Amino acid sequence: MNVIPFKPPRFRRRVGPPIVPPALLSGGVPPSSRALSADDEEDRLRMRQNLAAMAAIVTIVLLGGWLIDSLRHYSRLQMCIEAGHRNCIPIEAKHQPSPYRG
Repeated sequence: MNVIPFKPPRFRRRVGPPIVPPALLSGGVPPSSRALSADDEEDRLRMRQNLAAMAAIVTIVLLGGWLIDSLRHYSRLQMCIEAGHRNCIPIEAKHQPSPYRG
C-alpha cells in the first residue's frame, strides 16, 4: 500500500485589478428615476396581491364562522323539535301591550 503525502498549497496572492462596484450601487442614481424602476413596480404589485389575499382570507374566515354558528343553531332547533317540545323558537314581541290600560 502506497501512501501519498498531500502538502497544503502555499498562499497564492491574486494579482489583478481591484474589484469596483457598479455605478448603480454607489448611490449615483437620482431619486426620481429610482422611484420609477421596475423593482418598485413589482413591489407595488406584490403588495396589492398580498392585500387582496388577506382580504380573501378574512372573508373566508368570517363566512366560515357565520356558517358554523347557523349550523349549530339549526342543529339545536332540530333536536328540540325531535324531542317533541313545543316552545323551540321563542317569539320576541317587538311591541308588547302595556299591562295597565287606563
